[in-house]
Amino acid sequence: FNVNKFGLNSGESYRAQGRTFCDSNITAYRSPTWTTPIFWTQPGSIKLIGGDIINNLNVYPNPSSGKFSVSFISEKLQSLEVSISDVMGKIIYKEVREIFVGEYIKTIEINDHSKGLYFLEIKNDMGVINKKIIVQ
Repeated sequence: FNVNKFGLNSGESYRAQGRTFCDSNITAYRSPTWTTPIFWTQPGSIKLIGGDIINNLNVYPNPSSGKFSVSFISEKLQSLEVSISDVMGKIIYKEVREIFVGEYIKTIEINDHSKGLYFLEIKNDMGVINKKIIVQ
């Protein structure tokens, strides 16, 4: 899974474990054991493998009423896909930039969708960046 979907803070240390559940209510058929814990410190900047860099990623206001802005800086020429999905993984907004470098600023409105948690995802050929968005 991608840890940035869970709103982790850069520079902080984390520990995670998991186990499986086989029903949607998470009440039955769970694995009796947990996985071995993993530990990490969340990176302070977002650097994708291969040198393609996304800097100053910001979503504001967050939380919002369904209208918010996304901004970041792409330091290298790259193809990007910016999307917003709901907690079930359904994509409700998608934009593809074939050859992009520089500052990206976009106001997105998802007022016609329900209140809740959404995920911003920025993809390029080398990786994925996620950030949570709360609509109140």
